[in-house]
Amino acid sequence: MDNRRRFILLLLAVTALLMQTVLDQTRTPTRQWDFDLKLEAATRAERAFAAVREHRGLEGASLDLVNDPAGTGLIGPEISLITNAAGDLDAKLTSLNPNFAAVLVQYFRQAGLDPGDPVAVAVSGSFPGMNICLYAAMETMELRPVVVTSVGASNWGANSPEFTWLDMEKLFFEKGIFHTRSQAATFGGGNDMGRGMSPAGRRLLRQSIERNEITFLGSDNIEDAIDKRMALYQDLSQGRAYRLFVNVGGGVASVGNRHNKTLLPEGLSFNLKAHNWPRKGTLILFADKGVPVVHLLRIINLARAHGLPLAPDYQPQPGQGEIFVREMYRWPLAAAFLVVYCLSCILILAPEIRRGLFDRLGRRSAVTPLVFLVAAGFLFTPTVSASAQWSKMTPSREGPEICLTSEGQNFTYLVLDAGDPVEFQVNGPRRIKLITRYAFGTGDPESQPFVVSVSLDGTEILRKSFTAQANENVVLCEKVGLVSSLRRAYVDVPKGAHFLQVSGQASGEGNVVGRLFRQNKRKTSGTVPYAPESYAELATLQFESGMQSTYYRFEADTPLTFAVTGPTNLQLYTRLDFEPGMLGSQKHMLEVWRDGVIWRTFHYDSTRLANAFYPNRLDILPGTRKRLRISVPDGLHQFEVRCVRPDDCGITAQIRIPRKDLRGSP
Repeated sequence: MDNRRRFILLLLAVTALLMQTVLDQTRTPTRQWDFDLKLEAATRAERAFAAVREHRGLEGASLDLVNDPAGTGLIGPEISLITNAAGDLDAKLTSLNPNFAAVLVQYFRQAGLDPGDPVAVAVSGSFPGMNICLYAAMETMELRPVVVTSVGASNWGANSPEFTWLDMEKLFFEKGIFHTRSQAATFGGGNDMGRGMSPAGRRLLRQSIERNEITFLGSDNIEDAIDKRMALYQDLSQGRAYRLFVNVGGGVASVGNRHNKTLLPEGLSFNLKAHNWPRKGTLILFADKGVPVVHLLRIINLARAHGLPLAPDYQPQPGQGEIFVREMYRWPLAAAFLVVYCLSCILILAPEIRRGLFDRLGRRSAVTPLVFLVAAGFLFTPTVSASAQWSKMTPSREGPEICLTSEGQNFTYLVLDAGDPVEFQVNGPRRIKLITRYAFGTGDPESQPFVVSVSLDGTEILRKSFTAQANENVVLCEKVGLVSSLRRAYVDVPKGAHFLQVSGQASGEGNVVGRLFRQNKRKTSGTVPYAPESYAELATLQFESGMQSTYYRFEADTPLTFAVTGPTNLQLYTRLDFEPGMLGSQKHMLEVWRDGVIWRTFHYDSTRLANAFYPNRLDILPGTRKRLRISVPDGLHQFEVRCVRPDDCGITAQIRIPRKDLRGSP
C-alpha cells in the first residue's frame, strides 16, 4: 500500500476518533423512565427516615455515631437479646438510602404491576431501611401487599427490643406516612421459631408482637412455618392471583435453607434456575407457580448495579443516582456525525474503489489498516436509545389552563371542571395515565379532598378520591399560591376510536388540574406467540382470575414440530400434565431436535400449578411453567420437541419469537 492510501485511512480513523471525543464531551444528563414516580417513592421513604430520627431523638435513645455516622436511628446494637444472626454493617449502612425505593419502583414497573395488584411480602427486622423503601414503593404505586414479618434481626438491624420493626411500622402508620401494616408476625431466627435465641429474647419478641396487635404465626418446625405462611397468603389473597413476591433479608422461611442463599439471585427474577433445593421456602414456591420474585439480599451488589453509594457516612437525598438521571449521548449530533462520516468515506474512497484498492487490501499486508478503519467507523456510533414510553395528549378543544413551576421547569396543566369536562380523542387499545394536582384557593385549608372522574364514550369508568397536601416545591407560575403533590390514575381504553372525558371536583375555592398521557405502542420490540406446524391438540389454560393463555399439547408419540428462519432466539414455555391424583413434584425430560439431529436435552422437576385448569380437559391439571431458550442459526431450520420421560408424559407448550424476527419465518 502506498503512502497516499495509508494517509487516507489514517485521516478517516482520526476523524472518527475526534467525533467520538466530541460525543463523549457533549453527553447530557437525561431523566430516566418514571422519574416522577421514582422521586415520589424516594421522598416518601425519606419522610419515614426523618420520622425515625425524630422519634429516637424525642425518646432520648443513644445513637452510636461511629456505627451510625448519619445518625439515622436505624442502626441497632451489635448484640441484643433479639439478635438472631450475624450481620454486615456495611450492608446495613448501604441500605439506609431512600433511593432504593426508586430501584423497587423500577422492579415493579418491569414486572408489569398496576395499581391494586396483590403482592406477597416477607420482611425481617434485619434491614429496616430496605423495609421502609419497599413500603414507600408499594404505596406510591398503590399496590395491595400482604406482609408477614420476622421480628428478630441480625447485628445492627432493628434489634433493639424496645424499638423493633413492628414498632417502626406502627410509628409510620400513626404519622400517616404509610398505611401498610403486617398481617402476621413470627419470631424469625432458626426454623422461624427463634431457635438459637434465649427464652428471654423470645419473650421480648412476643411482647413486641402483642403490643403492636399483630397476629402471631406460631409453628412446630420449619416445614410447618412455610406451610402456614403459604396458607396465610392464600387466605388473604381475596381470590386474586399474586402478581409478585418480595422478600427482604435471608429469613429461612422465605429462602428455605441457609444453603439456598448462595443460589438465589438478588433483585428481580422472572424465572429461577432449576436447582436441587435442600428445602423450598415461600420465595421458591411462588417462583415455581410462575410468579416473579424480588429478593433483597446482598445489598452491596444491588447498590453497585444501580449506581448507589456504598456504606455512606451521610444520609443520601432523594433523586440522587443513575436510577434517576444518567448521562446520555446527544442522538441528533451522533446521527449527524454518522451521516457526515459515511459521506466522507464514499467521496474520499470512491476513486480508490474504482482502481481496485479493496482487492489489494485483501492481501495480508493490508489487513490491519482495513480493520482499523472499520473499527474506527463504528467506534463513535452510540447505542440506539429507547423510545419514550408516554406521550402527552392534547384535548379536542381548548380550555382553561394553569402554569405550574416544579424544580425550575414550567408545566401546563388543564383545569378539570365538573361542569365542563375536558374531552380527548383516543384510539385503543392503549393505557392512559392521568396526573392530577390541586391548586389551592386563598381560603382553602392545607388539606383538601378532591375527586377525579374519567368517562369513556359517556360512561364513567373511573372515579377516584384524593387528599391534597401542599407541596412547597411546586408553585404557580404567575401568582402566589400553593399546589399539591401529584397523584396518578390509570385507565385502559379498548380497541377502536373513543371519546374520553376528564373532570374534577373539589369543595374548596381552588382548581383540580391535570395532564393526560397515552402509552406509546411498541411494534418492534418484545416477543409474540409463534404457532407450531404439528402437535397433539390445542390447550387453553385458564387462571382463577379469568385470564386465558393458548398452549399446544404434545405427547411421547406426537412431538411438537415447527420451522423457523434464523438467526433468532426462541423462548419455549412448557408445562407438565398432572393427573388429579398426582401429588408432590414430578421429574420429566425433554429433547429438542434440530434438522433431524438431537440438539439438547433438558431435565425438569415440576409441581402442580394452583388456581389454574384446562377448560377442555378437566381430567388433567397444569404444572408449573418452565422456560428454555432455543438459539436458531442463520437459515431455515426444522425443530422437534419430544417428551422422553416418563413414557406416557404429556406437555403443553407455548412458543414466542422476537417481533422483529417474525416476518422472516414461515
